[in-house]
Amino acid sequence: MKALRLHLKQATANYRREETVKCRMTYPLPPYSTVIGALHKACGYTEYHPMQLSIQGKYGSLIKRVFKEDCFLNSLQDDRGILVKMSNPDMLSSAYQVVATAQKAQGNSFDKGITINVENQKLLEEYRYLNRLAKHISKNKNVIKKYKDKLKALKANPESTKEEIKAFQDKVKRIESAYKKYEEVKYTIPKSHFRTLTKAPKYYELLCDVELVIHIVSDEKTMQDIIDNICNLTAIGRGEDFVEVLECVETELTCGDIRKRSDKEFGMYIPLDLLEDRKKAKLEGVRDKLVYYGTKYLLPKEYNVQSIKGGYRKRVFNRIPVYYSERLVVKKQVDGIYFDENEDKSYFVCLA
Repeated sequence: MKALRLHLKQATANYRREETVKCRMTYPLPPYSTVIGALHKACGYTEYHPMQLSIQGKYGSLIKRVFKEDCFLNSLQDDRGILVKMSNPDMLSSAYQVVATAQKAQGNSFDKGITINVENQKLLEEYRYLNRLAKHISKNKNVIKKYKDKLKALKANPESTKEEIKAFQDKVKRIESAYKKYEEVKYTIPKSHFRTLTKAPKYYELLCDVELVIHIVSDEKTMQDIIDNICNLTAIGRGEDFVEVLECVETELTCGDIRKRSDKEFGMYIPLDLLEDRKKAKLEGVRDKLVYYGTKYLLPKEYNVQSIKGGYRKRVFNRIPVYYSERLVVKKQVDGIYFDENEDKSYFVCLA
């Protein structure tokens, strides 16, 4: 079976585990989705190209770093955090202006000016004007309700003609449409520029001296595209986790009765379904009453985009249960486990 072998190095890397918040923990190796995303970006793909991957490698040390995180709350709060005005309400970024800062954890009020530090008086007055306008708009909604009540009474009156009901119904629709337009232009859009921001110190883990060996199996065109665009592979993980490409070559994977043990230099991701038959492949077992298996992870690979409420979309990943281990023992042929043997180095290849 033909495959591509990438040999990469990174000075530092964080392959973030998405479930971690206060301390952004890292996987020991990049998950499948991270590598697939980096390869697709390097090739300029805008649609998913199916591929199977085997990921293995090692790192020198793991350290922690402190950073200050900007966190935008899901809703605008009047009594806490930092009131800011966004340059673009559709994008959460550092392009904002600080309006005012709350002095206490709770009990403040930007609207009433209680225990706050004002940074921009003009923008604060704009925020307060919008709050007053919201009360005025609520009165307009009561007017619309009265018109709708009159329409119901008109429909219930047996003496009302169809022409009268139709004319009054059209009038109610025009009034309601005018009020909605007024609310959107004068209140909804301007208010969406204001957000509540909080800042807090957090941590992230950082792998140092990372070395990766990645095997890729796909169609011939995709593998050729990767070879042609390997110079565009600049980072894996964060944007600043730069990659040094040591090798990008085609190789031939062998299968059959391998009967080998991993050399324990590199840890690797081993899909659990490849270890279902322990007579064929397993992780090394008990030694000195301690169990030397591996660490289980549920790694993301490809995803589908699904629509959710509010007109938003989310990615739903296909997740693959794997072991991260250095202790693979193969006794017989297993579909999905191959061997890449060359003059310099030999590798197990566990495709997922």
